[in-house]
Amino acid sequence: MANQHSSNIKIASAAFAATMLLGVQTGALAVECKGMEKSACEKNAAQCTWVDPYTRKDGAKVNGYCRTKGGKKSASTKG
Repeated sequence: MANQHSSNIKIASAAFAATMLLGVQTGALAVECKGMEKSACEKNAAQCTWVDPYTRKDGAKVNGYCRTKGGKKSASTKG
């Protein structure tokens, strides 16, 4: 009985590790737009967009920044 429990734990651990590795690999392929300078952001225009500086309604000034472009979510990611 203990041997079967140990096997189940090993299988679950391996599945978790594989999931984490796949997630890391997928994330590594994406461009990290946050924190990019304007020129670098514009070079990655397929995935990033530059937001020019602006002043909010409350008077606070917001510096320009690079952000990931929004996209359509797949049916499995809609919440």
